Amino acid sequence: MYLSVNGNRMLAIVSIAVVLAVAGVANAATDAALRDPISVIESDFRAGKIDIDRKAILQVTAIKNPRALPAEYQLVDPIAGRVLLRSATPALVKIIQQWEQLSPSTQQTITSVLARPAGDYTFDSPGGFFKMHYSLVGPDSVPPADGNGNGVPDYVERCAAYCDSSMAKHTMLGYLMPPSDGGLGGDNKYDVYFEEMIYYGYAQPEAPGPEPWSDYTSYLVLHRDFIGFPPNTDPEGNQAGAAKATAAHELHHAVQFAYNVNAELWFMELDATYMEDIVFDQVNDNYNYLSMFFGSPATGLMDNTSHVYSCFIWGLYLAQRFDTALMVDVWEGARYKTAYAALSDSLQGNFGWTQDSAFAEFATWNFCTNYRNDGLHHAEASSYPLVALDRTHTTYPVATTTSLTSPQGYGSAYVQFIPNATPGKLRLIFDGNDSRQWAAYIIKTTGLNSHEVMKLDLTAPNYCDTIDVLGFSGLSSATLVAVNLSEGSSGLPFTYSAQILPGYDLKSQMTTDSLVYSGASRNYVVKVKNLSTLTDGVKVVWFDSNGWMKKDSLSRSLSPGDSTFFDAPIKPPVGTALSSQSAVTITARSINDSLEFSNFQFSSTVVLQRGDLTFDGKIDLSDLSYMVAYLTAGGLPPKPVMEAGNFSCSGIVDLADLSALVSYLTGNSGPCACNPF
Repeated sequence: MYLSVNGNRMLAIVSIAVVLAVAGVANAATDAALRDPISVIESDFRAGKIDIDRKAILQVTAIKNPRALPAEYQLVDPIAGRVLLRSATPALVKIIQQWEQLSPSTQQTITSVLARPAGDYTFDSPGGFFKMHYSLVGPDSVPPADGNGNGVPDYVERCAAYCDSSMAKHTMLGYLMPPSDGGLGGDNKYDVYFEEMIYYGYAQPEAPGPEPWSDYTSYLVLHRDFIGFPPNTDPEGNQAGAAKATAAHELHHAVQFAYNVNAELWFMELDATYMEDIVFDQVNDNYNYLSMFFGSPATGLMDNTSHVYSCFIWGLYLAQRFDTALMVDVWEGARYKTAYAALSDSLQGNFGWTQDSAFAEFATWNFCTNYRNDGLHHAEASSYPLVALDRTHTTYPVATTTSLTSPQGYGSAYVQFIPNATPGKLRLIFDGNDSRQWAAYIIKTTGLNSHEVMKLDLTAPNYCDTIDVLGFSGLSSATLVAVNLSEGSSGLPFTYSAQILPGYDLKSQMTTDSLVYSGASRNYVVKVKNLSTLTDGVKVVWFDSNGWMKKDSLSRSLSPGDSTFFDAPIKPPVGTALSSQSAVTITARSINDSLEFSNFQFSSTVVLQRGDLTFDGKIDLSDLSYMVAYLTAGGLPPKPVMEAGNFSCSGIVDLADLSALVSYLTGNSGPCACNPF
């Protein structure tokens, strides 16, 4: 699609108004929360109430002349005359993407309407990249105040500076620059216009660029004064904050067009809203969208509705958890594949993560906001709303229950369990719908903001697991986080059940280190304590990878509060080389509750035993004879290294070592002080 720069825009707008006035339009769906005509028009199209030509004409009218819309779509804020949404860009991009589906007459009308705005004056930004086009009279006029008396309105100068700052950040991060439009705005600078509109602004894709991928030239249109828009936290005021956020947002759209104008709209919009934070972190205009995300966590990341603006925190998570360079890498890949595929490749190739695993973790971060912020998750979590809960349970047992919400692909749901006076542990069973991929977690919360995350072991095809939450009565809450990882899928519910069981609770610990001598026996000692008020049994099983241990087990009964010790013997063969290792597993498990267990996995490592000069695993008279032969008769040096003869810990092998060894073997002194055990 090529958009004309010479069409009679006003005539086309009048023509659209006449067409809409004459033709009947289906009733629009309501969108009271946002009162956004473009979103409602899109909803009516999806519902089959209007065709694609009518949709395109209505949406362009909403951008260029909203007063000409039928009454059904007069949905802007009745006081401010604005909508909350940042950008009209997605509608314009979709028109480009669906251009061939439009009728010739619709194409002609839209081309005329989307001709470049007029501007009586121009101003080149201090950075030299942008040309600002503005008027001082008429409906699109900017505020005329000129405090420095240089003949350029202060508002235009400030917007130019905001655009320069945005470009500087993009350049620093390594993004491509928007392709040249060939001088359509008077020269080769990037053109920025000002208009009166109900939106913050938009980036208009205009014509195919020079590259072999789907790049597009473009220009920006900013609101003519940014008065009456939602509040933000910019220290210079709401007007400056809105202008800064829009400059960063819309320029980023222009940069996206340099890579692929056909990229997924949901990703384009969340990414551009994320860039507001990267360029102007102090503004936080995008906080105005957060209630959409946290109020509806089951809505999927790929949902192409106004919800995508609120998903900017996915971008912030990726930047914080991995690197701000990640998004640049994504767009490099998106020249030849979808942005989703490019993000998956970048996460896997650069960090060894799957996109599913990253989003699943992201869902747990989203619980830790507001007063739940523990300082370990979202950097600005204290300013974020609390995520909406699917249900809260305070009485038990909870019979098998179907979730109230149905998480869409890359959406989530949160079910909270509050302890009552019943002691014990919470046993929870989760079962995700088998036609979707799922991840699930339990977040154990103590106090207001101390969290421990436990992951359920879910595998295809059933996505079902049972998990025990120990010490449930001592928690503030335990929250089930269910995540649908079938990207782009429609929402489906999950089921769960919960009960409080008697509190079998064992505490196990290793009381020895992991070292061992070649050819020598040693016991690894496990201490097990029964912390519950119930008599329990414990079974300890041990084995290793090299056969140094005989796989075996022991079982004992434990009264409440009692402890016992288990010896797990290990013996490497005689002559096993120093530093050799064997993987050891020791498991202590409750006999009454198989889910109550401790698992110790470590590497048993062969180390030197000083005094064992024959390297047979024992210190005895044969070692004494060996040392006498070495020191007095020219015998062989100690095995496997000279240090084996250093029994006195002096650093050399001499008569002092012989004397120390004699003293030890005759019972007059203790073992070698520099042996590890």
